[in-house]
Amino acid sequence: MRKWATGLLLALWMAVIFIFSHQVAEESARSSQTVAYQIVSWQNQVFQLEKGEEELVAQAESMQFSIRKCAHMSEYAVLAVLFFIHLGCYPLRIRWAALLSWVFTVCYAATDEWHQRFIAGRSGEIRDVCIDGIGGLLGLAAVMLLVQIVRMRKDKKKSLYGIE
Repeated sequence: MRKWATGLLLALWMAVIFIFSHQVAEESARSSQTVAYQIVSWQNQVFQLEKGEEELVAQAESMQFSIRKCAHMSEYAVLAVLFFIHLGCYPLRIRWAALLSWVFTVCYAATDEWHQRFIAGRSGEIRDVCIDGIGGLLGLAAVMLLVQIVRMRKDKKKSLYGIE
């Protein structure tokens, strides 16, 4: 049952990535511009910066590239973690599971960039594959750190109670 559930989550996330990648350039830019504008508006309110509308729009436009790349990294970090969790259903060493998850993530990123070449106004970029791969690596590093912390806590608990 766990294999099916984790496999389904993985497939659903891959579909989410595909749907985002299938947006034409204008729609994709509009989405990231909306997010950027919401961030600068929030910043303006919280820090009482009293920026005008033109300043907010200009700041949002200057942030758009960074926001798009952070979104890439985040969605591929989630993909790598979901694949790693799915591989946990199989008898693999944790390092092999992490390596396979990262390779899978980079391969999916490459096919996704290839797919974007066929979408109006979009292009496939090797740079984006690298950014996606870094996102996957960061996601896996976070999971590996979490696994290490859990193991250390279990070991500490065992030593406290004299359990071997």
